[in-house]
Amino acid sequence: MTRPKLGIIGIIHEDAKRDFWGTMQRLAEIGYEGVEGASELLKGDVKGNVARFHELGLQVATHSVNKEQLRDSEKLDQVIREAISLETKDVTYWWDVADSREQLLRDAELYNAAGERFAAEGLRFCYHNHAHEFQKTYNGLYSLDILAEHTDPKALYFRLDVAWITLGGAEPAHILRKMAGRVPAIHVKDVYGTDEIGKWTAVGTGVVNIKESIEAAKEIGVEWMTVEQDQLRNLSGFETALVSYLNMKEKGLL
Repeated sequence: MTRPKLGIIGIIHEDAKRDFWGTMQRLAEIGYEGVEGASELLKGDVKGNVARFHELGLQVATHSVNKEQLRDSEKLDQVIREAISLETKDVTYWWDVADSREQLLRDAELYNAAGERFAAEGLRFCYHNHAHEFQKTYNGLYSLDILAEHTDPKALYFRLDVAWITLGGAEPAHILRKMAGRVPAIHVKDVYGTDEIGKWTAVGTGVVNIKESIEAAKEIGVEWMTVEQDQLRNLSGFETALVSYLNMKEKGLL
Protein backbone atom coordinates (compact mmCIF):
# COMPACT_ATOMS: atom_id res chain seq x y z
CA MET A 1 0.00 0.00 0.00
CA THR A 2 1.29 3.44 -0.94
CA ARG A 3 0.97 6.32 1.50
CA PRO A 4 -1.09 9.18 0.11
CA LYS A 5 0.77 12.46 -0.35
CA LEU A 6 0.17 14.97 2.45
CA GLY A 7 -1.63 18.19 1.56
CA ILE A 8 -3.13 21.11 3.44
CA ILE A 9 -6.02 23.51 2.87
CA GLY A 10 -7.01 26.64 4.76
CA ILE A 11 -5.38 26.71 8.25
CA ILE A 12 -2.45 28.96 7.23
CA HIS A 13 -4.34 31.17 4.75
CA GLU A 14 -3.82 34.34 6.82
CA ASP A 15 -0.08 33.68 6.91
CA ALA A 16 -0.13 33.08 3.16
CA LYS A 17 -1.85 36.42 2.59
CA ARG A 18 1.02 38.17 4.39
CA ASP A 19 3.88 36.14 2.93
CA PHE A 20 2.88 33.53 0.38
CA TRP A 21 6.28 32.15 -0.54
CA GLY A 22 7.62 32.19 3.00
CA THR A 23 4.53 30.34 4.18
CA MET A 24 4.85 27.75 1.42
CA GLN A 25 8.49 27.15 2.31
CA ARG A 26 7.62 26.62 5.97
CA LEU A 27 4.91 24.11 5.03
CA ALA A 28 7.37 22.17 2.89
CA GLU A 29 9.90 22.19 5.73
CA ILE A 30 7.32 20.64 8.07
CA GLY A 31 6.71 17.85 5.58
CA TYR A 32 3.68 18.90 3.55
CA GLU A 33 3.75 17.96 -0.11
CA GLY A 34 0.87 19.93 -1.59
CA VAL A 35 -1.73 22.64 -1.18
CA GLU A 36 -5.37 22.64 -2.24
CA GLY A 37 -6.49 25.83 -3.95
CA ALA A 38 -3.18 27.63 -4.55
CA SER A 39 -4.82 30.33 -6.71
CA GLU A 40 -2.05 32.78 -5.78
CA LEU A 41 0.05 30.97 -8.38
CA LEU A 42 -2.28 32.27 -11.12
CA LYS A 43 -1.08 35.85 -10.54
CA GLY A 44 1.68 37.08 -12.84
CA ASP A 45 4.07 34.52 -14.33
CA VAL A 46 2.04 31.36 -13.81
CA LYS A 47 4.59 29.01 -15.36
CA GLY A 48 7.36 30.52 -13.26
CA ASN A 49 5.22 30.42 -10.13
CA VAL A 50 4.38 26.74 -10.62
CA ALA A 51 8.04 25.91 -11.24
CA ARG A 52 9.02 27.73 -8.03
CA PHE A 53 6.27 25.89 -6.16
CA HIS A 54 7.60 22.56 -7.41
CA GLU A 55 11.14 23.52 -6.42
CA LEU A 56 9.90 23.80 -2.84
CA GLY A 57 8.65 20.22 -3.12
CA LEU A 58 4.99 21.23 -3.33
CA GLN A 59 2.22 20.41 -5.81
CA VAL A 60 -1.22 21.90 -6.36
CA ALA A 61 -3.47 19.12 -5.06
CA THR A 62 -6.65 20.54 -6.61
CA HIS A 63 -8.11 23.61 -8.27
CA SER A 64 -11.64 24.84 -7.37
CA VAL A 65 -14.84 25.38 -9.33
CA ASN A 66 -18.23 26.83 -8.37
CA LYS A 67 -21.70 26.02 -9.69
CA GLU A 68 -21.92 29.10 -11.91
CA GLN A 69 -18.73 27.99 -13.64
CA LEU A 70 -20.05 24.44 -14.01
CA ARG A 71 -23.12 25.79 -15.82
CA ASP A 72 -21.30 28.25 -18.12
CA SER A 73 -19.27 26.74 -20.95
CA GLU A 74 -16.86 29.67 -21.30
CA LYS A 75 -16.26 29.89 -17.57
CA LEU A 76 -15.74 26.16 -17.41
CA ASP A 77 -13.15 26.42 -20.18
CA GLN A 78 -11.33 29.03 -18.11
CA VAL A 79 -11.27 26.73 -15.07
CA ILE A 80 -9.86 23.97 -17.26
CA ARG A 81 -7.12 26.26 -18.59
CA GLU A 82 -6.24 27.32 -15.05
CA ALA A 83 -6.09 23.76 -13.76
CA ILE A 84 -3.84 22.71 -16.61
CA SER A 85 -1.54 25.69 -16.05
CA LEU A 86 -1.35 24.78 -12.34
CA GLU A 87 -0.35 21.24 -13.35
CA THR A 88 -2.94 19.65 -11.10
CA LYS A 89 -4.98 16.54 -11.84
CA ASP A 90 -8.10 17.54 -9.97
CA VAL A 91 -10.80 20.21 -9.93
CA THR A 92 -13.13 20.21 -6.92
CA TYR A 93 -16.66 21.46 -6.31
CA TRP A 94 -16.89 21.94 -2.59
CA TRP A 95 -20.48 21.01 -1.70
CA ASP A 96 -24.14 21.49 -2.47
CA VAL A 97 -27.49 21.05 -0.74
CA ALA A 98 -29.40 17.78 -0.69
CA ASP A 99 -32.97 19.05 -0.45
CA SER A 100 -34.64 16.34 -2.49
CA ARG A 101 -33.91 13.30 -4.60
CA GLU A 102 -35.02 15.23 -7.67
CA GLN A 103 -32.54 18.01 -6.96
CA LEU A 104 -29.76 15.46 -6.49
CA LEU A 105 -30.60 13.88 -9.85
CA ARG A 106 -30.50 17.30 -11.55
CA ASP A 107 -27.13 17.95 -9.97
CA ALA A 108 -25.91 14.54 -11.11
CA GLU A 109 -26.71 15.52 -14.70
CA LEU A 110 -24.70 18.72 -14.30
CA TYR A 111 -21.78 16.88 -12.73
CA ASN A 112 -21.79 14.27 -15.48
CA ALA A 113 -21.68 16.91 -18.20
CA ALA A 114 -18.95 18.94 -16.50
CA GLY A 115 -17.01 15.82 -15.58
CA GLU A 116 -16.94 14.69 -19.20
CA ARG A 117 -15.44 18.05 -20.16
CA PHE A 118 -12.79 17.78 -17.47
CA ALA A 119 -12.01 14.16 -18.35
CA ALA A 120 -11.52 15.08 -22.00
CA GLU A 121 -8.71 17.37 -20.85
CA GLY A 122 -7.14 14.75 -18.58
CA LEU A 123 -8.61 16.21 -15.38
CA ARG A 124 -10.68 14.62 -12.63
CA PHE A 125 -13.79 16.36 -11.35
CA CYS A 126 -14.36 15.85 -7.61
CA TYR A 127 -17.24 16.52 -5.23
CA HIS A 128 -16.41 17.35 -1.60
CA ASN A 129 -18.97 16.34 1.03
CA HIS A 130 -20.17 17.96 4.22
CA ALA A 131 -22.34 16.29 6.90
CA HIS A 132 -25.75 16.60 5.26
CA GLU A 133 -25.03 14.07 2.50
CA PHE A 134 -25.08 11.45 5.29
CA GLN A 135 -27.87 12.94 7.39
CA LYS A 136 -30.45 12.88 4.61
CA THR A 137 -31.48 9.58 3.08
CA TYR A 138 -33.90 8.75 0.28
CA ASN A 139 -35.32 5.22 0.23
CA GLY A 140 -32.53 4.22 2.58
CA LEU A 141 -29.75 5.70 0.46
CA TYR A 142 -27.45 8.49 1.54
CA SER A 143 -27.55 11.59 -0.65
CA LEU A 144 -23.93 10.81 -1.58
CA ASP A 145 -24.99 7.31 -2.68
CA ILE A 146 -27.51 8.85 -5.06
CA LEU A 147 -24.87 11.14 -6.58
CA ALA A 148 -22.52 8.19 -6.99
CA GLU A 149 -25.18 5.92 -8.48
CA HIS A 150 -26.34 8.46 -11.05
CA THR A 151 -22.95 9.73 -12.23
CA ASP A 152 -20.36 8.16 -14.49
CA PRO A 153 -17.42 6.91 -12.39
CA LYS A 154 -15.12 8.47 -14.99
CA ALA A 155 -16.92 11.82 -14.76
CA LEU A 156 -17.30 12.35 -11.02
CA TYR A 157 -14.96 11.46 -8.17
CA PHE A 158 -15.24 12.24 -4.47
CA ARG A 159 -12.98 14.20 -2.13
CA LEU A 160 -14.27 12.72 1.10
CA ASP A 161 -13.95 14.60 4.38
CA VAL A 162 -13.61 12.21 7.31
CA ALA A 163 -14.75 14.72 9.95
CA TRP A 164 -17.87 15.72 8.03
CA ILE A 165 -18.69 12.04 7.50
CA THR A 166 -18.35 11.52 11.26
CA LEU A 167 -20.56 14.54 11.98
CA GLY A 168 -23.10 13.11 9.55
CA GLY A 169 -23.33 9.98 11.67
CA ALA A 170 -21.43 7.60 9.39
CA GLU A 171 -18.12 5.78 9.77
CA PRO A 172 -15.39 7.23 7.52
CA ALA A 173 -13.42 4.03 6.92
CA HIS A 174 -16.59 2.17 5.88
CA ILE A 175 -17.59 4.93 3.47
CA LEU A 176 -14.10 5.08 1.98
CA ARG A 177 -14.03 1.36 1.32
CA LYS A 178 -17.54 1.49 -0.15
CA MET A 179 -16.47 4.28 -2.53
CA ALA A 180 -13.22 2.58 -3.58
CA GLY A 181 -12.10 3.59 -7.06
CA ARG A 182 -13.76 7.00 -6.90
CA VAL A 183 -11.78 8.67 -4.10
CA PRO A 184 -8.53 10.29 -5.25
CA ALA A 185 -8.26 12.38 -2.06
CA ILE A 186 -9.56 12.72 1.48
CA HIS A 187 -9.68 15.60 3.93
CA VAL A 188 -8.15 14.61 7.27
CA LYS A 189 -9.90 16.69 9.89
CA ASP A 190 -10.85 16.27 13.55
CA VAL A 191 -13.48 17.42 16.06
CA TYR A 192 -13.51 17.23 19.85
CA GLY A 193 -17.26 16.62 19.96
CA THR A 194 -20.09 15.67 17.63
CA ASP A 195 -23.00 17.20 19.55
CA GLU A 196 -22.78 20.38 17.46
CA ILE A 197 -20.99 21.68 14.38
CA GLY A 198 -17.89 23.74 15.01
CA LYS A 199 -15.82 21.80 17.54
CA TRP A 200 -12.81 21.71 15.23
CA THR A 201 -9.45 20.67 16.62
CA ALA A 202 -6.01 19.63 15.40
CA VAL A 203 -5.83 16.21 13.73
CA GLY A 204 -5.29 13.52 16.35
CA THR A 205 -6.71 15.54 19.27
CA GLY A 206 -10.37 14.72 18.76
CA VAL A 207 -12.85 11.89 18.29
CA VAL A 208 -12.62 11.19 14.54
CA ASN A 209 -11.14 7.78 13.79
CA ILE A 210 -8.12 9.20 11.96
CA LYS A 211 -5.95 6.08 12.05
CA GLU A 212 -8.54 3.72 10.57
CA SER A 213 -9.59 6.36 8.03
CA ILE A 214 -6.03 6.74 6.72
CA GLU A 215 -5.49 2.99 6.72
CA ALA A 216 -8.65 2.60 4.63
CA ALA A 217 -7.45 5.40 2.33
CA LYS A 218 -4.20 3.53 1.77
CA GLU A 219 -6.08 0.31 1.02
CA ILE A 220 -8.19 1.88 -1.72
CA GLY A 221 -5.36 3.84 -3.37
CA VAL A 222 -6.16 7.40 -2.28
CA GLU A 223 -3.51 9.75 -3.69
CA TRP A 224 -3.85 12.76 -1.36
CA MET A 225 -4.77 13.23 2.30
CA THR A 226 -5.30 16.89 3.03
CA VAL A 227 -5.15 18.32 6.54
CA GLU A 228 -7.89 20.84 7.27
CA GLN A 229 -9.39 22.64 10.25
CA ASP A 230 -12.34 24.89 9.45
CA GLN A 231 -11.62 27.22 12.36
CA LEU A 232 -8.58 27.42 14.60
CA ARG A 233 -9.04 26.36 18.22
CA ASN A 234 -6.26 27.24 20.69
CA LEU A 235 -3.28 26.99 18.35
CA SER A 236 -2.07 29.29 15.59
CA GLY A 237 -2.28 28.18 11.97
CA PHE A 238 1.30 26.94 11.84
CA GLU A 239 1.03 25.28 15.25
CA THR A 240 -2.08 23.47 14.02
CA ALA A 241 -0.32 22.39 10.81
CA LEU A 242 2.70 21.14 12.77
CA VAL A 243 0.76 19.35 15.53
CA SER A 244 -1.50 17.64 12.99
CA TYR A 245 1.56 16.47 11.06
CA LEU A 246 3.36 15.24 14.18
CA ASN A 247 0.31 13.43 15.55
CA MET A 248 -0.06 11.47 12.31
CA LYS A 249 3.67 10.77 12.20
CA GLU A 250 3.66 9.54 15.82
CA LYS A 251 0.88 7.07 14.91
CA GLY A 252 2.97 5.77 12.00
CA LEU A 253 0.58 7.16 9.40
CA LEU A 254 3.22 9.23 7.55
